[in-house]
Amino acid sequence: MSRHAELTDELTDEEALRELVAARLPQMRRSAFLMCGDWEQATELTRACLARVVADTRRGVVADPDVYAYAQLMEACRRRNRRREHVFVASATGGGVAAESILVLDALHKLAPRCRAVLVLRHWDGFDTDATGAMLDLDDERVEAYERAGMAALEKLLIESEQGLQAWTAG
Repeated sequence: MSRHAELTDELTDEEALRELVAARLPQMRRSAFLMCGDWEQATELTRACLARVVADTRRGVVADPDVYAYAQLMEACRRRNRRREHVFVASATGGGVAAESILVLDALHKLAPRCRAVLVLRHWDGFDTDATGAMLDLDDERVEAYERAGMAALEKLLIESEQGLQAWTAG
């Protein structure tokens, strides 16, 4: 069961659905941003996925709304990434965004989509291996393999980015 289990019980009434949407919107929007690199797209994807969760929950086809919501979000991000070249768009209201944050986000967006999805779900959203696997339709071994590959690639990209930043500032 996911870490948000307290909101997943008996989601048939409207108030519980509203609470679910209100609780998930900020976290899912952040996850969508980490996946697609654009806050406007992240907002659109998140709202569309939450609308689908509400509709499907009302129809009684959702066993675990968290897993279902994040699975829908990751699939929507995957479809979007397949159609478009990635362009990272930093927050317009971010003002004093640290260079390290920009380097991490840029490196994250250079990862393969599955590796990025696993890292976002496991390390930013805090889901366990089972829930991540359920969201991405992967067995536990594949989740762990994508996580290892993603962390290794992320580390390599961050080292390269740091070296490039140091060379640029020294020159």
